[in-house]
This record gives sequence, structure tokens and C-alpha cells, in this order.
Amino acid sequence: MSDESADPEAEREPELESVSPEQPTTPSPTSPPQPPTKGDDGPGWMPAILAATALMGIAGFVFCGFSTWLLFQKRTEFAIRTLRDAYIPELEQSLLEPDEKQLVIKQVTRLVDEMQRGKYENWQSAGILQRLQRLPVIQWGELYAVDAAATKNASPEVAAETSKQLSRLRRSVEVGKTTSFDFEDVLTPVYIADSTRPGGHRLQQPIDVDAIIDVVQRARLVADREKVPDESFSNARIEAIVREQINAGVADGGF
Repeated sequence: MSDESADPEAEREPELESVSPEQPTTPSPTSPPQPPTKGDDGPGWMPAILAATALMGIAGFVFCGFSTWLLFQKRTEFAIRTLRDAYIPELEQSLLEPDEKQLVIKQVTRLVDEMQRGKYENWQSAGILQRLQRLPVIQWGELYAVDAAATKNASPEVAAETSKQLSRLRRSVEVGKTTSFDFEDVLTPVYIADSTRPGGHRLQQPIDVDAIIDVVQRARLVADREKVPDESFSNARIEAIVREQINAGVADGGF
């Protein structure tokens, strides 16, 4: 019995499969990780902030309105304090003629007493105070000092012109056109700074003639502006002007 020949396929060594090197693979693009989504938080604190701001604005408006109303209700009290604590002491230190000074102080003191007794309404008290503050009562006495200095130290021509122009300036007050602000400007050349005085200045002593001439020029300009005739006027009485302005304040209030 002959040996069976081996199967040639079985005896054939298996061929090694060629393994090709791995090809580089391109990673597929991936989207960045997304944060976890949150739910809708709503409008947050904004409505509350807006509401609080609106309420604060309303409260401020109400407070300002109340404060204004309160101040208007105290106008008489304010006028009393101003006249008693500031205006009358300044009158006492003024350069008014002694008889004029006493008459004006007497009028203002009586006015304060009447305000304290409730004779005037708030609008009347405020109007009277405004009119008195606009009157050049303090400066009225300073004009006397300038006029006297011109008579004493200046030439007769300068003294005569000074007297005429200052009388025109007083006349402009008498007809109700010129105020204390105008007088302050006219008298500026003869003022020197003094922090101890209510107005922050006082008259220079002695008064320089050149400064007097400057005052006269300024007085002429104011009188011309108010169309006061270029002539001398008899001296107006300041106490009469004060009384007239008090009566006007009682009837019509302020300006």
C-alpha cells in the first residue's frame, strides 16, 4: 500500500499577507464643547431699579415743593430777621445826617414791629424788604461825605459840578429809577476794601480829589441815562423816599 502523498496545498506555507503601513488619518473636525445652556433668568433687577429711581424722583419733587411752600410761608419771618439783625445796624453806622438817620431808623423799627404783630401778609413783607434793599440809603450818606470833601479840598468849579451832579443822582432815586447798585458803581473810585464792613468796603479818608472827579463823571452818566435834567436840585429827603417805598410795598409788593 503506497503512502498517500501529502496535499501540496497543505504543505505550502501560508503566504504572509503584506501589511501596508497605516495611512495617517485626518481627524474629523469637531465643534468646541458648548457650555450647558441655562434657563431664561428674566429681566433681573432692572425693573426694581427703575421703579426705585422713579420713586426717589417723585419724593424729591414733593420735598422741593414742600420746602418752597414752607419758605414762602416764612417770608415775613425772614424779612423781620433781615431788617432787625442786618439793615438797622447798618443804618446806625451809616453817614446819613443825624436827623435823617434817626427818622429812617424809627420808620424801619416801626415796620419790624408791625410785621411781628402780623399786620402784613407774606407777599407784602417780601415786597417791602426788596424795595428797601434796592434803595441806596447807606450810599446816600456817603454822597454827603463826597460832596463835603469836594467843597473842602477841590476847586470851586469842581465843587460846584460835584454838588450839581450828585443832586441829579439823588433826583433819579426820588423818581424811582436808580438803585443801590447804581450808587455802588458811582462810588467805586472812593471805596477801599474793608472786610469788617457789611458791604466789604468803606470810604477812603481823606477822599482824593481825582477820585471825586471820577465819581462826578459816573454820576453824570447815570443821571443822563435816566434823563434827569442837567441842573441842580434841592436835596431830596431819604426818609420820605423810604416811607414812599414802604407804602408801595404794602400796596403792590415787590418789583
